[in-house]
Amino acid sequence: MPLLQRYSGRTANIANELKMYKMNNMKNKIFLTLSFLAVMFVVSSCLKDDVGIDWSDDLKGKMYAEFPSNGENTFVIQPVAADQVFKFLVNIATDELPASDVTLTFSIDLPAMAALNSELHSGETPVTWSYRLYPGATIIDQTLTIPAGTKRNAYVHVRLPRADTLNLNNKYMVPITITEVTGGVTIAANKKTVLYRLPVANKWEGTYKGKGYIIREGDPVLSGRRKFNVKLATLGSNSVAWTSTHIWGDGIGGVGGIGVWEITINESVVPNTITLRDPSNAAVKLLSTYPNRYVPSERTFYISAYWGSGPTNRAETDTLVYYGPY
Repeated sequence: MPLLQRYSGRTANIANELKMYKMNNMKNKIFLTLSFLAVMFVVSSCLKDDVGIDWSDDLKGKMYAEFPSNGENTFVIQPVAADQVFKFLVNIATDELPASDVTLTFSIDLPAMAALNSELHSGETPVTWSYRLYPGATIIDQTLTIPAGTKRNAYVHVRLPRADTLNLNNKYMVPITITEVTGGVTIAANKKTVLYRLPVANKWEGTYKGKGYIIREGDPVLSGRRKFNVKLATLGSNSVAWTSTHIWGDGIGGVGGIGVWEITINESVVPNTITLRDPSNAAVKLLSTYPNRYVPSERTFYISAYWGSGPTNRAETDTLVYYGPY
């Protein structure tokens, strides 16, 4: 091929590539611009929906008192004779530090707890129990002052008297609301109340070191031995919930199709026998030929369960040894 023809063809290719580059570049710019505008629209919409988040435009010259973790929260208490204290933040949402002292007043909000109970009783899956006020709970900082020009938030502390005599079958709560605030601060109506659930930890609750074997029929990768950590949370006076994700034999993947396992311990015999149920999958069963148990002297669970079409389809056999608090 003549040199000029080769050069002309190359020039044409370069020109075409340049044209395509410009077109792609323009498309990218348009896409980025539209994406940016979409994000700005979403952020703007979200921020204006929630009073008290750090959004400078709507906060300019305004101040709102709020609980950042408003609504339902949980603090697990230990069944001990000593007082226990938990804390949570109260915040002054504003674009600048308050120029004068801000004093906040808090109180127990029984109507808020009653409203929650009513909601739980009439929901899609209604419950028969009710939250009750933790006996003797007191707000240590019933009145709290944030000095001018120092910060925007502070901790509220709540003291709980001895929990070793409580009935573990009851559901305890401390509902707290902001009742007054000074310094030109407005109480954020949708973020003024916090409801702390206070489950009493039973002696089986905690973090456990687990090891064992799991089967996924026909899958040599996901079947196998693995080690893992698992958290067991108090469910009742003699039961716990396996709240951690079950792990496949590769040590990474989470097992699907099963839910939170509920384990009940029978202390009338030693080792303690156990029962197990999965509220979201009735096919989960304990293997009857395995000695499923809890050994108090070892603080160890021995569990073998299966689901799916049977013990050779989906199954795991685990040893859970107590490691520390939840």
